[in-house]
Formats: sequence, C-alpha cells, structure tokens
Amino acid sequence: MSRVSAKAMTLRELAQRIGGRLEGPAERMIRGANSLAEAGEEEVAFLAHGRYKRFMATTSAGAVIVAEDYQGPGQSLIRCKDPYFAFRQAMVELYGFREHPFEGVDPAARIDPTARLGQGVCVGQFVSIGPGAEIGDRTVLYPGVYVGASVRIGADCILYPNVVLYEGTVLGDRVTVHACSVIGQDGFGYATHAGVHEKIPQSGWVEVADDVEIGSCCTIDRATLGATVIGAGTKFSNLVAIGHGTKVGRGCLFVAQSGIAGSTNIGDYCSFAGQSGVVGHINIGDQVRVGAKAGVINDVEDGQEVFGQPAMPRSRARRVYSVLAQLPELRRQVKELQSRLAELEARLAGRDETRK
Repeated sequence: MSRVSAKAMTLRELAQRIGGRLEGPAERMIRGANSLAEAGEEEVAFLAHGRYKRFMATTSAGAVIVAEDYQGPGQSLIRCKDPYFAFRQAMVELYGFREHPFEGVDPAARIDPTARLGQGVCVGQFVSIGPGAEIGDRTVLYPGVYVGASVRIGADCILYPNVVLYEGTVLGDRVTVHACSVIGQDGFGYATHAGVHEKIPQSGWVEVADDVEIGSCCTIDRATLGATVIGAGTKFSNLVAIGHGTKVGRGCLFVAQSGIAGSTNIGDYCSFAGQSGVVGHINIGDQVRVGAKAGVINDVEDGQEVFGQPAMPRSRARRVYSVLAQLPELRRQVKELQSRLAELEARLAGRDETRK
C-alpha cells in the first residue's frame, strides 16, 4: 500500500477520467493503486506486459486496467487503448503530484539584491541565489539549492535539495532537477604539456530546454566554447553524466549510470539503457536505442538499435554473444583439430620420405 494518501472515487468515475470502458461494478470504491500481485479490493492495478498476465487469475485488485483487446481472466476490467498511459492517468487522478511543504521566501535564504524573482516563487532555507540570476514564476527551490551568477530559470521549475547551478546555466520552463545534481560544472578539459595536465578554461554554459526532468546525482558539464544543450522533453534517471559541448535532442531517455562523453551530437527520441557509454566527438541519429552496458565508439545512423562492447547492431550482437558461452568448448575443439592436423601432416611427410 502506498504511503501517499489517495483520493477515493468510484470505478465509474475513474474509468471516465482515464477514458476507459468499464466492465465491472460501477459503484465500487477505489482508494489507491498497486501492482497486480499486491493490490487489494479497493485498489486499481494494470496489465501492460504479457509476462504479468499470470497474475490476472489470482489478483485481488478492485479493477485492472487492460488493453482494449485483452482476452483472459478478470472480473473487473477497465479497457483502454494504452493501458500503461491510462495507469499513469489513474495515478494522477488518485494521487496527484508532490505538494511542496513550504511557501514564500525563507528568511534564511541568501538572495543577491540584483537577482530577480518572479511571482509565486518559493525559496527554502539556505538557498543561495547569485547576482543577476532570474527565477521564473512559480518556480520552487528546495533547501540548500545554489543558483550561480547570471543563471536563468524558467517558470514552474522545481529544484530539489542541494541542486547546484553554476554561473550562466539556463533552464527552460517546467524543468525538474532532483536532489544533488550539478549543472554547469567545468568540463573535463586538459592539455597535456611536458607531462603535466594543464586545465583549459571552460568558458561555455549549459542550456536545458523545456519539460526536462533530471534525476538525482546527475552531472552536465558546461562547454569549453558555446553551450552544452539538453533538448526539450528529455528525461534523465539518476547518476547520468553528460560531457562538455554535447548536444542532446528532444525526447531522449537516459537510464541510470549512462554517460556521454564531450562534443557528441545526439538526435531526437534516443534511449540509453543502464551503464551504456558513448565516446566523444561522434554523431548519433534520431530514434537510436543503445542497450545496457553498450559501448558506442562510432557514429550510429537513424533508427538503429545497438548492443555490446563495442556496440554493434542488435542482430549481430545477439549472434556474437550467443557464441560467448560456447567459447571453452570451441577452444577445446580447435585444440583437438590442431593436434589431428599435426598428426596428419606428419603422416603425409613420412609417406613423401618413403617414396623418395
């Protein structure tokens, strides 16, 4: 059961609000949401993947959101075109989004006199806002946030505790940055001379477009020259690192521990699975999918799905990795063949000597 309190509504109301077709008791009350395996009689669950269909016969859920063409067990169903998105809508209706625990500007915040705050801005304890910074309407800064000089933050943004925005960073509207992430720190730029790694000044900045969400403990480097750019609607999980001068397109997804080296160009609607990595100075097209732990070292064309180290097209990667488990046996067979070949060559050499 969720620790966040939910609104109560009938199944009829819930189905109407999420655009579904109800098959079941319309007046049954729903007071929360849960998984198929754990849901109770007053909770709604969902089925969006066939691997969980086995739970449909035993679930105690008050109703299950399913696809329109679902066939199988279940006495109380809400049929929808996209059951996963419909469940998202149900979560919004039942729980809403996090309500911020404070309002106004806390007296313990440090705000430079030249900074400008829009209407309805909330600033928590020990926030520091530097000279020339601009904070858009209704933006919320949780305790411990640092906003550097000349930073521009749009409207309706949320910065959770201990987020750091270095000077010159630009955030669009409706950007969410979770706790302890850092945006605009120096890129990893050094010139090695006479055995010493000499730091290159990082004179650029970071631009984050509208509707981006950045997870906890992520880092986005400022560019050496110009801007590091994160496109509109892109979403980061936790522990994602973006190198200096990288350009990320719209609607991309970065799963935890993925990392992009500097000066890489990434197209729109790409996805990077957990622990995937991309070298610098390459181009990745639109709608590219990079598998977990993949290491991308070359350009990738639009629409490709790549896996492996180094990354290769999915079909080839599957063939390559299917062989890995057989390597010990293949090695043994090769040794046997080499031994038999040596014996055969020795016999043939002996025959030649006899004929002479």
